[in-house]
Amino acid sequence: MRRFVLVAAGMLAMACAPQPTPSATPTPAQPPAPPAPPPPATQTVRLGPSALRYMMRQIVHVDQQLPTGQQVLDYGLRIFFAVTISGPADSSGYPTTITIDSVAPDSGTTIPLGINLGAAKGLSFRGRLSPRGEFRDPVPSDSLAAQSVSPIVGSFRNFFPRLPPGGVTLGAAWVDTTTDQQAAAGNITITSVNRSRAAAWDERNGTRTLRVEVSSDFKVQGSGQQVGQPFDVNGTGARSGLDYIAIDGRYLGGEARDSLNMTITLPMQSLTIPRTQASRTTVTVLP
Repeated sequence: MRRFVLVAAGMLAMACAPQPTPSATPTPAQPPAPPAPPPPATQTVRLGPSALRYMMRQIVHVDQQLPTGQQVLDYGLRIFFAVTISGPADSSGYPTTITIDSVAPDSGTTIPLGINLGAAKGLSFRGRLSPRGEFRDPVPSDSLAAQSVSPIVGSFRNFFPRLPPGGVTLGAAWVDTTTDQQAAAGNITITSVNRSRAAAWDERNGTRTLRVEVSSDFKVQGSGQQVGQPFDVNGTGARSGLDYIAIDGRYLGGEARDSLNMTITLPMQSLTIPRTQASRTTVTVLP
């Protein structure tokens, strides 16, 4: 519609203006360039070399029933970091370095006891990005700092989307299982069964990207100690999310929502605490 309005306005202006003396035939206007054709359905997308800066925003809501009554916690964090994936790959994958610039809490967020956000600044992890999207064998630049902030940043092992080893094409669907160990306060294992589908080609940050839709079911199980008290953890949850992978192999972020129902048992006190948790994570590429 806008094109026709502009053309009509131009014609009206020409009709009201004095008619010029005929001159040489004007040069016809160049037609607009046609839009770029979509990638073929057989176009294979794989994660590959890149150097990007990201912000990961996490918003968490916790509702748990303590002996003293209901406790509700809400907190949010923004993690700023850079990822460099270098080529060529070897049998273990691409050499990859993730370096944290800073971690900033949302206004009103209370940082859990024992976590020093300042320790995250400059902390880096070196490892290999496998063809499946796993950040393998991450080695921190400072093991004490990494342990201090591991409850909120982890080791980025599952930061990238998981793909079939040969890459993915539009319409492909696959299932994989991931296991994540969280040793910040004990030995806690999160096992997740992920169902993924390459749903469509989208535009993101001005780049043609493949949108991958993911739904997961996961289990949380383990034990540990906190403030000198042993505890056991059991729970189940579900997650849904989207990941965007550029046609040239860059990971352009995504978002996920998850919900968790769990129980925390304190054997020495013969106490069981029911807990529900909901969170949203958004990953965006920074300029």
